[in-house]
Amino acid sequence: MSSTSNRIPRVLSIQSHVVHGYVGNRCATFILQLYGFEVDVINSVHFSNHTGYSVVKGSRLTVDELRSVFQGLMANELFEYDYILTGYMGSGELLHVVAEYISLIKSKSPRVIYICDPVIGDNGKLYVDQSCVEVYKNVILPLADIVTPNDFEFEQLIGGTLECTSDTNDNKEQKFWRTLQSLHSIGPSHVIISSISASKTGGSETMLQMYGSSKKSNHDYQTFRIDFPYLNGCFTGTGDSFSALVLAWFHREKNLIMFPRRVLCGIQPSSVPHVGNYLGAVKKWIDLQNSGDNLVVMLADLHAVTIPREPEVLRKSILETAASLLACGIDPKRSIIYRQSQLPHHTELNWLLSTLTTVQKVAHIPTYKSKVKDDAPIPLGLFLYPVLQSADILLFKTTHLPVGEDQIPHLQLCTYMIEKFYHYYKQNIFPVPELLATEANRIRSLRRPDQKMSKSDFEERARIDIMDDEDVIRERVMKALTDFNSQISYDRQQRPGVSNLIDIFAGISGQSIETIVKEAQRDNLNTGAFKKQLAQLIIEHFRPKRLEYLKLLDDRSHLLSILENGRERAREIADKTLNEVKDVMGL
Repeated sequence: MSSTSNRIPRVLSIQSHVVHGYVGNRCATFILQLYGFEVDVINSVHFSNHTGYSVVKGSRLTVDELRSVFQGLMANELFEYDYILTGYMGSGELLHVVAEYISLIKSKSPRVIYICDPVIGDNGKLYVDQSCVEVYKNVILPLADIVTPNDFEFEQLIGGTLECTSDTNDNKEQKFWRTLQSLHSIGPSHVIISSISASKTGGSETMLQMYGSSKKSNHDYQTFRIDFPYLNGCFTGTGDSFSALVLAWFHREKNLIMFPRRVLCGIQPSSVPHVGNYLGAVKKWIDLQNSGDNLVVMLADLHAVTIPREPEVLRKSILETAASLLACGIDPKRSIIYRQSQLPHHTELNWLLSTLTTVQKVAHIPTYKSKVKDDAPIPLGLFLYPVLQSADILLFKTTHLPVGEDQIPHLQLCTYMIEKFYHYYKQNIFPVPELLATEANRIRSLRRPDQKMSKSDFEERARIDIMDDEDVIRERVMKALTDFNSQISYDRQQRPGVSNLIDIFAGISGQSIETIVKEAQRDNLNTGAFKKQLAQLIIEHFRPKRLEYLKLLDDRSHLLSILENGRERAREIADKTLNEVKDVMGL
């Protein structure tokens, strides 16, 4: 998985030939990057920086070279690519290596999609010998999810000709599609012909046509045709470009149509969020909501008792957290807000998912290892926390998660369990969630700016809770630790205290850091004067929110009714997911 905040779909593009590999891969890579993919390229003259392999000299990859590439890529337990695209290989030996590792990859990561462009010839001429064609038919295509031959290659693979005649009860296009569907019996669920002269169906000599067939069930096919102009002198590599476009289309269909976009936002109810929580998460949740996203806001009170809490304090914190979120702008008419503990589906799905992972897998998560001390008793809840988190995500078929990069290991566990579920039950019922960036510059402690602002900080002056009264806000900003330099400048390494205050100012005001510093220097503000400005900005920003917060806490029954309504709406989604999971598992 990519280590960036957004989960970018990754493609491994493999060719062997010096000409096809270089031109074709460059065309395909350009197209895929335009569509937002991250592409790693393997061929005889260009090895991706991501793999770390040396450039291989010669016109074609050797069997040993291709095998070493795959072995390196398989070093991790989970294969890191979403799609594999293969083009010209040129020999049956290389194809057997491809088949060996595609089989292995799919056994470990069944969600990986394999797209095969069987480059074996064109315009009546074979580029390879007949034995290579047989390897494609008998070994490669049974593994492929999508195959994208041209019309000549298609005829070689089916051992026949495309039907171009018609009679009174049929038409030429229906015969084309039926002929395409004959290739489904070999294995691929999607067969798309990259180019057929339109004149074959009585059309224009200057047009080409793409015919596609997708197998939805044993007797149900989805078909389509696309017309495009014929270009004289079309250069080597257009087949790869076509395959890249098919891949982009398939990714959109698979991820946007099968799974509607849904964003899950979770927060532990530790009373009122502080400014760091607000700027790092809550404010961005509200922006997502207001932009039209389908938001589920979960008060993660089950996670809050990973280590036992005082019951009355926890009950109070749950209501204060809910009131804070609502006062800040979470709209219960547009988003779902509910208490995790009021939906037993979380714990039931947690148990079902725990059967798909191992103790060793969970123990390797860095956040768990960082909290475990030698010879100290380990709470079981702390160990199982990431599995419950995966259940939270999958219960709503979440497509996007606005969390920080520190949560990437937990998301990797979630992806691992999606892979395992598919491996065992052969049902694709969960989307792989993507990370949404939530933190630009994490807000630091006001007293120890080398640490993040935290509720667990023993010194209350180190943070500002967003519902603090005005005097408290003013006092804590004015006593924030800076340095002996009274000028305003931004340098997180050399001046962390002042830079932290500028980050808070930028987050609340929406101004850029450069603008804030420039204006402060123009007005000759020292750190004391800048702190006064910042305190007033925070007070004015949260004043109406604080009034609404107090109003909500004053009407406890109304607040509880909002959470109950949210629970009912969340239950409708959770019921469907859990019933589907149990049905697939045979329960």
